[in-house]
Amino acid sequence: MKRIIVFLVVVFFIRCSNNNDINNSENQTDINFVTGINLINNFGIKTGELGNPNELNNNNFDFFPNPSINILNLYSIENISKIWIRPANSNKNYQQTDFESILNSGLYSENQIESGAELKFSDSNLSGIKIDLGSLESGYYRVFVKINEKIYWENIFVGELQDLINYWD
Repeated sequence: MKRIIVFLVVVFFIRCSNNNDINNSENQTDINFVTGINLINNFGIKTGELGNPNELNNNNFDFFPNPSINILNLYSIENISKIWIRPANSNKNYQQTDFESILNSGLYSENQIESGAELKFSDSNLSGIKIDLGSLESGYYRVFVKINEKIYWENIFVGELQDLINYWD
């Protein structure tokens, strides 16, 4: 009888351990997580990186500045059909993750992105736009862009640079 109880306890702990592993792998691609930020100056030049950005852009669009307070400039050589800006939460758990190997343009559905978006834009002939961020609270956001039927995204921060540095250092 004791052996059966010990066996059941061991199986229980192994099962719980495996469930945690599954949840961790799912969280790596959570639509609400920002695991890092690219710092972009007012001229569109990358000046640094904080954390390990979980972004998929493949040079399909550019944006600046990041962080931003009022205006985000976004442009692409290709036509942009949709833009969504969703609030997000910072997460330091995946600093060693190779996001290039797990992120792809089909990872999130349009419905999933749109359901949490605070700002949305649609125009089939859009190649550049100045987005007014004045209605957004300070914090992390994910900018999703649909170009040629594929979805790409970047992480942004609305607020002061010092707030970012204090968190990621």
